[in-house]
Amino acid sequence: MSGAREQNRFAPPRAEVDDSHDAEARMVPADRGTRFLAALIDGLPTFVGVIGILAAVAIPAYENYKQRHAPGIEPPPLGSSHHLLGSFAVVIGLALLAYLVYSTILVFLYGQTLGKRMMGIRVVRMDGSRVAFSRFIFLRWLPTFLMRLIPIVGWFVPLLDPLLIFRDSRRCMHDEIADTRVVTAASSTEATLNGDAKYASANLRTISF
Repeated sequence: MSGAREQNRFAPPRAEVDDSHDAEARMVPADRGTRFLAALIDGLPTFVGVIGILAAVAIPAYENYKQRHAPGIEPPPLGSSHHLLGSFAVVIGLALLAYLVYSTILVFLYGQTLGKRMMGIRVVRMDGSRVAFSRFIFLRWLPTFLMRLIPIVGWFVPLLDPLLIFRDSRRCMHDEIADTRVVTAASSTEATLNGDAKYASANLRTISF
């Protein structure tokens, strides 16, 4: 019984309306091109970082190999390009780690990776609610990652997963597993840690560009 009816038994009845369906209807699916660009942005720093580290390791290794087969050539002194390349690998590794930490914080607060935040899209549950960090990691990312480790089958997962976006639902394999979808951030402003009712009274620090 509502508070009004407790005070006045002659008050007209009031219907409790669940607006979860309205929130779901307001969600605007992200278009395929935007999702592709977001994935490209997310993958680019990792790709550059890995290439940089491999180059910093491979070039000195190749130079040392040539020196071992060329008698009379002394090893490069400390501070030479070989050692600088090693320092470069450390810097790239730290930068890559910082990028991953920053993206993880964005996922926790907003349900977005760095690329998704830049492209203005967000991962939400099918009912439009916020995706918990544990679901994002253990259901949306981990299963497909483990599938890629399966011999032979793993070769097709990276191809099949994104191709499923061309269905009418625009949901990839990892979306199906995690019960998620990707929508525009403007249509899902409440699907964040700040918008979660459990944390409504918390003094949360946010991240902005």
